[in-house]
Amino acid sequence: MDNRKILLSLALLGGVASTSIAHAETGWYVLGGVNSTTVDQFNSRNTGTSDPNQGPVGGPSISVTDSDTGVSAFIAGGYQYDFSPDFYGAVEVFYSDEQAETQTFNSVKITDIELDASYGIDFKFGHNVTDRLAIYGLLGVTQFDFDGQASYTFAPPVDDLSDEEVAFVYGGGLEISFDDHWSTIAEFRLSNDVEFDTPVDRGGVQSEDEFDFAVIRTGLKYRF
Repeated sequence: MDNRKILLSLALLGGVASTSIAHAETGWYVLGGVNSTTVDQFNSRNTGTSDPNQGPVGGPSISVTDSDTGVSAFIAGGYQYDFSPDFYGAVEVFYSDEQAETQTFNSVKITDIELDASYGIDFKFGHNVTDRLAIYGLLGVTQFDFDGQASYTFAPPVDDLSDEEVAFVYGGGLEISFDDHWSTIAEFRLSNDVEFDTPVDRGGVQSEDEFDFAVIRTGLKYRF
């Protein structure tokens, strides 16, 4: 289903609900559900020159892109504090088992990246629109773990590119309460311009990789 349709359906569900349920109270909670993570990879070789007679393999700078979306599970836990009946803040830690894979082919170099996991901490600031529906924004820090390799059209060797990168995350979401303990969430998260500098490749060229991460997260939340 289209990500925008998911968010719209949940928003409509909250808007038409008529049963009055008290807003969430200060305390601990756990959360689990599904991620839809889209990875955009940008690979550049021979950067810094547009002269076809320069560079270890000659030719101008070349940039290529690839994108993939993977569906995976996540778990989280946090503490929510109510500043008033209308506003609250929360601190949350999470772990996601990621699945997205990308591949770029740039001149003689093939770069494969597989996102394995992401985990981090979020700070959420929310507003209780009604007794049943809340909206919130978030800021956080996420570490992305991935495996990768570089292979070449002119030789059989393969270079290991596995790495870990830390990035700032921002986004927002909505929460719909079923009762005093259970609710569901829909959340959108972004991390932009995550740089990954690879070593000089077998062609003698310093390559650069950059990633954008976009995550749609849905799940169930239980407040103790």
